[in-house]
Amino acid sequence: MIIRKLVLKEGMETNVDEFSEKRNLIYSLTNTKGKSTYLRLMFYALGYPIPNMKGVNYSNISTEITFFEKEKECIVCREGDLLFLNVNDNNITFTLPSEHLAFLSYIFEYENIKILKNLLGFMYVDQDKGWSLLNRGTVIGKIKFNIEELLSGLNDVDIDNLLEEKSKLQLDKNKYMAMLNIHELSEQVYERNGEVFISDMEKELIERIAYCNLKIENAKQSLVELNSVILKEKQFYDYIDSMCLSVKKDDVVIPVNRETLVNSTTNYEYIKARRSILVTDIEKLKRERSVFEVKLSDYENKNMQISLFNDESKDSVIDKQLATLNIDQKVVEQLLDKSKEELKQVNSMIKKRIKDNNHFITKIYDYVLKYAKLLGVDDKMVYKDDYIFTSDLKSMSGAVLQKMVFAFKVAFLKVIEEKMNTKLIMVLDSPKGKELDDDNTQLIENLINQELQHNQVFIASIYEFDYDKKIQIKEQAIENRGK
Repeated sequence: MIIRKLVLKEGMETNVDEFSEKRNLIYSLTNTKGKSTYLRLMFYALGYPIPNMKGVNYSNISTEITFFEKEKECIVCREGDLLFLNVNDNNITFTLPSEHLAFLSYIFEYENIKILKNLLGFMYVDQDKGWSLLNRGTVIGKIKFNIEELLSGLNDVDIDNLLEEKSKLQLDKNKYMAMLNIHELSEQVYERNGEVFISDMEKELIERIAYCNLKIENAKQSLVELNSVILKEKQFYDYIDSMCLSVKKDDVVIPVNRETLVNSTTNYEYIKARRSILVTDIEKLKRERSVFEVKLSDYENKNMQISLFNDESKDSVIDKQLATLNIDQKVVEQLLDKSKEELKQVNSMIKKRIKDNNHFITKIYDYVLKYAKLLGVDDKMVYKDDYIFTSDLKSMSGAVLQKMVFAFKVAFLKVIEEKMNTKLIMVLDSPKGKELDDDNTQLIENLINQELQHNQVFIASIYEFDYDKKIQIKEQAIENRGK
């Protein structure tokens, strides 16, 4: 991909910027002038769900980006949640965010969704989180990067169920840790203030509401799982019907479809019936909860005058709410330990599935080692392929971590380019704005010159990096520049 031009329009302001195929410097004399906003708008123009920055609402901005990919010129206009793509005078519209991966697949002529989902993780180094994002985590907003998913895509390994289980266990772990923190806080309130008085009626109503909420959440989770099963069943039988298959025994021809498959409709109807029961249960629980909430509200309103008379403070109200929490610390600690152990097992299973006959692991590691040597941080590495899965960031900090992150990014870029048969851009936001001194900055520049000489690179900085094209931002990202 080579980006040739970016047009940004907001109200009466318009930018028309053209770029070099090589090195582009997005420059301003001082910080907070709009460089980061400009880079984010570039990816916003490519359909990514980039979060708004302070004082900037992207939905008010119209974008047009022109780029070349595999010798075809693509012009993409974005208006809110619509992407209008023109390729060789053919017009196609994509709806965001649901069709963003379809857009990427179309322009790159590549269908591996796991890789397409993770492109931004190594093409874009955000100034806030990018320079500490080694191999997994948040790129920007809600966009994630995950080395396990990337490697499973590279080697065509299906680990979707394991990744889903990992995500669920991680949420459970965070939930139990939060519960223990709340328990500790309630203990501190008790130690400071002594027992907080709560009437038996108020406590019972709060507990009943909490119980209803728990039952509703459990039922909703079961409903999500059943809906997934129903969808998969429907897709399966729709596919069977569309094939128009048949079997022949002697002279009898029997069509193969959902009607002739044994137990197909029975299982499907049972699942649908179970779903109906859950929907009914959820509505019943909501009505029950509503009754308790009304009773609690009435109780609180009747006692409001007493609270006002006693000048009950907001802190007292919060203390009272904390005192109503009934958390069994031992049970929660057991659940936390269990989730940690299960998470450890799932991570091991994911790594094992990915590592089986996966030569890309060695390939990425060799690149990382090569670049780490050029950047002078190879002594921080473990000399085995497993190192690329590391989550040990504590042993690296400051300039060391920043250089290691860059080594990982370029390694990912190189391997994915080979797999996708294309050249990808790299965007670096404020590389020297962290903890790089002049010597370390020069090492990164040398690596760019040596390994990314055929890639289009964008660098946003207040420092004068090497460039073929310089775009200076004076006061804000969009300021009638280049018209």
